[in-house]
Amino acid sequence: MSASPKTWASDRELVDQILSGSQSDFNQLYDAYFNRVYRFALKRLRDKAEAEDVAQEVFMTLLTALPSYQGQSSLLVWIFGITRNKVNRRFRRPRLLLEPLEEGGALDVEGHEVGAEQSIEARRVLHRCQDVIDHEFTETQREIFHLKHRCQQPIRLIAKQLGKSEDAIKANLYRMRRVISHGTPGLKTVLEH
Repeated sequence: MSASPKTWASDRELVDQILSGSQSDFNQLYDAYFNRVYRFALKRLRDKAEAEDVAQEVFMTLLTALPSYQGQSSLLVWIFGITRNKVNRRFRRPRLLLEPLEEGGALDVEGHEVGAEQSIEARRVLHRCQDVIDHEFTETQREIFHLKHRCQQPIRLIAKQLGKSEDAIKANLYRMRRVISHGTPGLKTVLEH
């Protein structure tokens, strides 16, 4: 990225630049608003990992939602509206209740059977995700992905461990999610079931 960020005459100009395919303008939007979105989510969720996930989801959503931006409010207000919706969904989703196995209740839970077609499709999509990770990520990106999603480490620790800035880790996570979503048709459908 250039040393001094570009300024835009209006939010509409920025959105138009991004919609015309300007990756640098989207990166500058990300750099300008990510921390504000993250802090907004953190204040409501009180969980750093959840807030990081929400912030990443917001920017993934922006990729598909920007064409619907009408300019009736500032871009920042519109982005915070998306963020608020993502946070609210976190509160609405069912929480797992954990109880010790010794109490016996955990053994009485009925499982949900998945149909053979759904299972096959999920496996196909997961294999495609793994192919994308193996062939389209750099070694560093694969390590970041492993630390964040398999080891569930917070961004701060990943940055420290790899000797990178937190912003660099966030930017890599954003790019990796974008590559996976573009390279894995059907992923969203599998994740929703």
